[in-house]
Amino acid sequence: MDERVEDIWQQVHEGLRGFIAKRVGNEAETDDILQEVFVRVHRHLDQLKEPERLISWVFQITRHVIVDYYRSPGRQRELPVGLADELEVEAPEPTADMDSTAKTELSGCLRPMIERLSEEYRQAISLVELEGLTNQQAAERLGLSVPGMKSRVQRGRKQLRKLLEDCCAIELDGRKGVMDFEHRRPDTPSC
Repeated sequence: MDERVEDIWQQVHEGLRGFIAKRVGNEAETDDILQEVFVRVHRHLDQLKEPERLISWVFQITRHVIVDYYRSPGRQRELPVGLADELEVEAPEPTADMDSTAKTELSGCLRPMIERLSEEYRQAISLVELEGLTNQQAAERLGLSVPGMKSRVQRGRKQLRKLLEDCCAIELDGRKGVMDFEHRRPDTPSC
C-alpha cells in the first residue's frame, strides 16, 4: 500500500468502520466495504485537489461505496429509511423485478388505513395522494394556507407509514418504491 494511503488508513479506518457498520449492519460486509473504500482511495488519490479536505473526500467515497453496495445486482437489500437522503446521492432507478402484484395488493391495504386517519389528515392525504391535487389546490379547496396543507400532508403520511409498518414488513428499493412486502400478522392480511 502507498505510504500516503497507509497514513490515511491510520487516521480514519476506525471511524470509517463505525460509519459503515451503522449503515450496513453486517460485520463481514462492513469489512468488504471498508476494503473497497481504500482500494478506491488508493486508485484516485492523485485526483484529490484539496488535501485539507482529505477526510471529507474519504467519507464521500465511502458514501458512494455504500450506495453501490445497496445497488449491486443479485443482492437485493432493504435500504434503511432515510439512508439515501443521508448519503446525499441519487437513489437507483426502479428495476423491472419489482413485483407489481405486491404493489397492487399493498395499495389495496392503504384505503382502509387512510380511513383510520383523523379527518384532517384523511382529507389531506386523499386530496394530494389519491386525487393528485397539488398542495396549493388542496389548500384552496379546504380553505387552508399552503404551509398548513403541507404540514397536514406530511403528518398524514407519517401516520400512514406507521400504520403500514405496524401491519407489514416492506422491502423497498433505493427510491423507496415497494419491491415486496409480507404481512406481520398472516392471520389478518387486511390489517
